[in-house]
Amino acid sequence: MAQHHVPSLSDTKTTLDGLGGRVFAVSAAVGVLGLAATLVLGLAEGDGLRRFGYSYLVNYAFFLSISLGALFFVPIQYVTKASWSIVVRRLAEVMAAALPVMAVLAVPVILLASQVYGWAEPAARSDPLLAHKAAYLSPLWFTVRWVIYFALWTWLAVTFWRRSVAQDTSGDLGITRKLENLSGFALLVYALTVAAAAFDLLMSVDFVWFSTMFGVYYFAGGLVAFYAVLTLVTMGLQNTGRLTRIVSAEHFHDYGKLMFAFTFFWGYIAFSQYMLYWYANIPEETYWYLARSREGWGKLGLVILFAAFVLPFAGLISRYAKRNRPMLAFWAGWLVAAQWLNLYWVVMPDFSARFVFGAMDVTAFLGVGGVWLATVTRLAMGASLVPVRDPRLGDSLRFENA
Repeated sequence: MAQHHVPSLSDTKTTLDGLGGRVFAVSAAVGVLGLAATLVLGLAEGDGLRRFGYSYLVNYAFFLSISLGALFFVPIQYVTKASWSIVVRRLAEVMAAALPVMAVLAVPVILLASQVYGWAEPAARSDPLLAHKAAYLSPLWFTVRWVIYFALWTWLAVTFWRRSVAQDTSGDLGITRKLENLSGFALLVYALTVAAAAFDLLMSVDFVWFSTMFGVYYFAGGLVAFYAVLTLVTMGLQNTGRLTRIVSAEHFHDYGKLMFAFTFFWGYIAFSQYMLYWYANIPEETYWYLARSREGWGKLGLVILFAAFVLPFAGLISRYAKRNRPMLAFWAGWLVAAQWLNLYWVVMPDFSARFVFGAMDVTAFLGVGGVWLATVTRLAMGASLVPVRDPRLGDSLRFENA
C-alpha cells in the first residue's frame, strides 16, 4: 500500500516575515484614511453626525462579529479536543485578540448613542413604551455593560492567544490542559455576553421591537463571516508561500463544511424569527419587518434571502465545491458581502424609511476594516502562524476527511 507523505513545518513558511510590515502599513493607512473620510462626509451632512453614526454602526458590528466568531472558534477547538484545526487555530487566535482594539473602536458608538439609539434621545424618556425598559436602556448602563463585555472578551481572547504563543517556546503540555479546562467556562461567558451585546448594539436601535432570538441571529451571521474570512486569509497566506502543504485540501474541506453548516443555521434562525412574528401578526411586533419590506428595503431583503442563504446553500452543498479552491474562495467572498448586507438591512431602515446607500458606507467599511486588519496583522507578526508545539499538531498535519 502506498504511503502518503506527511507534511512538516519545514515544508513551508510559518511566519509573516517582511509581508507583515507591508500589510500592516497599507491596512493601517486605509483604516485611518477611511475613518477620516467617513467623519468628513458625516460632518458635511449637517445632521449632527446621525448618518455617520448609522454607517459606522453597521461596519463596526460587522467586524466585531468576525472577532467574536473567532473567540467562539478557539475554545470550541479546545473543549472538543479537535486536532484538524491546530494548523489554522493561531489565525483565529489573533482575530479574537483584536478585541481590545475593537473596544477602542466602540467609543464612537457610545458617544453617538443619542444620534442612533431612540432610547438615548431625551425626548424618548417620556415615551410610555420605554418606561419599563428605562432602567436598562440608559446611557450610563449602556456604557457600563460594554465595559463589562469587553473586559470579559479581552480576558478570554488574550488568555488563549498568549498561552498558545507561550507554548511555542516552552512546549508545556499543561498549557493545553489548562486551556481545555477554561474553555467550557469561556463558552458559557461567551453565550451570555454575545447575546446581551447583540441586544444592546443592534436590537436596541429600535427600543420598541424585541426578539429573544436576535442574539443567536447575530451570532450565527458572525460565524458565517468569520469562517469566510478565515478561508480567504488562509488562501491569501498560501498565495504568498506561507502555510502551503501543511494546510491542505482536507482543511479547506472542513472550512467549506463549516461555512455550509452555519449558512444553513443562520437561515434557520432568520426564518424562525420571521415566522413567529408573521404567525402571531401582532402590530406591535410586525412593524419591524414591515419597515424592512417597503421603499426598497424589501428588495434588499429578497437579495439577502438568496445571497446569504439560498445560493450559498446550493453552491456549497457538494463535496467538490468544498475542495475546489477557486470555488470555495468565491463563496467565501460572497458570504462576507452577504452578511454585511444583512447587517445593513437590520440597521439602516431605522435611519431612513427609503433605501439609502452612499459613499459613507464604503469609507466606513474601509476605515473599520482597515484598522481591524492592521491589528490582526500586527498581532500575527509577533509569533509563528502555527502553534508549533501543540501536542495535537501531528494529527492536524496528517488530517484527512473520511
